[in-house]
Amino acid sequence: MTPAQQTEFPPLAEALLKASRHKCAAVLTKTLKAIPRGATICVAASGGADSTALALLTKAVLRRGQWNMCLATVNHNLRDEAQGEAEFAQRLAAWMDVGCSISQVHPTAGAGVADRARKHRYEALSQAALKAGAVALLTAHHAQDQLETMLLRLARGAGPKAIGGMRARRKLKSGVILLRPLLEVSREDLRSLLTRANVPWCEDPTNANVAKPRARIRAQILPVLESIHKGAAVRASRAGRRLRESGRLLQKTARHVMAGVGPWPREQLRAHGPALLATALKRFNVEANERELEVVVAAIRDRVSKPRVFHVGKNSLSVSAHDVRLNACK
Repeated sequence: MTPAQQTEFPPLAEALLKASRHKCAAVLTKTLKAIPRGATICVAASGGADSTALALLTKAVLRRGQWNMCLATVNHNLRDEAQGEAEFAQRLAAWMDVGCSISQVHPTAGAGVADRARKHRYEALSQAALKAGAVALLTAHHAQDQLETMLLRLARGAGPKAIGGMRARRKLKSGVILLRPLLEVSREDLRSLLTRANVPWCEDPTNANVAKPRARIRAQILPVLESIHKGAAVRASRAGRRLRESGRLLQKTARHVMAGVGPWPREQLRAHGPALLATALKRFNVEANERELEVVVAAIRDRVSKPRVFHVGKNSLSVSAHDVRLNACK
């Protein structure tokens, strides 16, 4: 627990005053304007610096009584320190005089455990928010988290919308709105807030484990980018927002290019660029990889008249001299 193994919280009024004057408060206030007055907001709290800063900012912004607030934390039971971190979140909530729920989940260890833990976490947080009567769930993903996501997706060849990173807002299956208000705020700004307000937090040692792809990017790649362009993560996160908007427009246009289930006139498809055709094809073959899409797009645009069949994801497409047809699933 840091800073300096501090376990005691400062006077609440002083900490809230410092938080309300921090530049991050304005960012959060802008996000919360979309939430109806009097509604309850649930903040996901892990005990780490980022979520602790978000909880403090939320309490500072909400202190005029315009909204209600609660915390929710999840113990994945994967590390010995996990229960202590959950209990820290409860102490944080008690200090701020708000409610806090702890959910226990047990993802199976082994390959893919991070994905399973993430799925369990969002399900648990969603249900905790629903039980508390909250209309929105806030998470503390920040600019560095966003850049890590963008780089990982870029490396695996994702499309423009996915490369743009995490969405700032989306509706969960429970109907609760997931909000990520800090995507364009740096990790350093959040920690500087806690240091200035003298508020402690917990450190997760696995965040420094460079055997994990995210941790490796965080330790070895982000510092290099930051040394080249100061504020690289925030700049990239802003670019990601624009890229997601472009990706949505590309998908909308693609639906018109290959409307219905075909067949589609090949000559009309040839008039469109490879990126638009690949996006249109992806709509029918969500599991298609980039190489499969490239091959089919090249076939649609070439001048070969001989009929050909291509497997794309779980489907296949026939390309003849005059049209393109979607065949039955394999």
